[in-house]
Amino acid sequence: MNRWLLILCASWFVLNGTVNAQFDSAVYETFNRNAPAMFSIEVQVPKSIIFKEYEKSISRLQEFHDRYSEMVMSGTQPMTSYFRLDSLIDRWERQLDFLKEQMLMNNSMRGAGFAVDSHHIVTLSSIVKSATLGSEITVNDFQDMQYRAVLQGVDRMTGVAVLRIPDATFEHYIDLGRLSTTLPVSSYIMSIQRPYTLPPSPYPGMIGGYHRRLNKFELERYIQTNLPLFPGNEGAPVLSPSGQLVGMMAAEFGTSPSVTFAIPADLVADSANQIIEKGDLVHGWLPGIKLQQSAQGILILNVDPNSHAANSGLKPGDVIVGFDGRQETELWDLLSRILHANPEQFVRVEILRGPNRMQFQIQLLQRQ
Repeated sequence: MNRWLLILCASWFVLNGTVNAQFDSAVYETFNRNAPAMFSIEVQVPKSIIFKEYEKSISRLQEFHDRYSEMVMSGTQPMTSYFRLDSLIDRWERQLDFLKEQMLMNNSMRGAGFAVDSHHIVTLSSIVKSATLGSEITVNDFQDMQYRAVLQGVDRMTGVAVLRIPDATFEHYIDLGRLSTTLPVSSYIMSIQRPYTLPPSPYPGMIGGYHRRLNKFELERYIQTNLPLFPGNEGAPVLSPSGQLVGMMAAEFGTSPSVTFAIPADLVADSANQIIEKGDLVHGWLPGIKLQQSAQGILILNVDPNSHAANSGLKPGDVIVGFDGRQETELWDLLSRILHANPEQFVRVEILRGPNRMQFQIQLLQRQ
């Protein structure tokens, strides 16, 4: 009996070791195939732009002072009110001075991104948005080759941005057609990052949850993970062990242990593909309403009385249960459908108002 037990144990260890070796080999292949597609990004804000924006802010502050001075002096306590206005303007000017000095001392931002075809890199909008003011963007590959980048476009609804690299043709990139969007909670994932300017390195972790919100963008359903997020690596790719794109590193909460969040791969791919194809993204929108998830459906918390939504007949307390012919019970699904609809098109919105079920034809507007 002992002999057979030893044989069974030995067989199990051999088989288990083989499986683990194959799994390790898959992870190794995934890392080596995708590490060259990972880039460090640096955005340098010229000091001339900082001074220019500072002067604009001071000018607007002075216009505000001039506009309200006459009103204040015609009031019941002109001197007291004028003194308070001057004190307020002076405090704002000091804050602007402080911000200007801070920006002059820290006029660069670091982040990460990954190539998705031979000329384009995907990253976070928060890293590169200052490029719209004239900031200079450079990217460094795994061999520390440096390239100038041009901001192709930004999706302000999801936080995804795309850079175009005119002077390079990438041989390695992450395929936006190979996405992993259905991994269960507790699945193993990995991120490729460059900590402290070191070469690209793999970091393991697990999925901790889905559909998290940070209230940074309109369209959010972050993946919660326990992956580390090193400074300057926001925008790094998150991959499955077999090499499918799971998401893009976006934010971190806490210290040790920390909780990190990734934009899911389908949102990244959808925004990136549209930006690459069209340059700018145009979203549909239904302005003037504030929505909240409820047990019955999507509750309309508030309606601006002067808004398009109010003119269409919607009221606070209505519960949206259908949109354009399809039942809707989840707030994120509704927001996604609105944002992906064509501006100016008419849609049918179905609501519950008390015991009554009602329908409204509403024209969407454009939201950049």
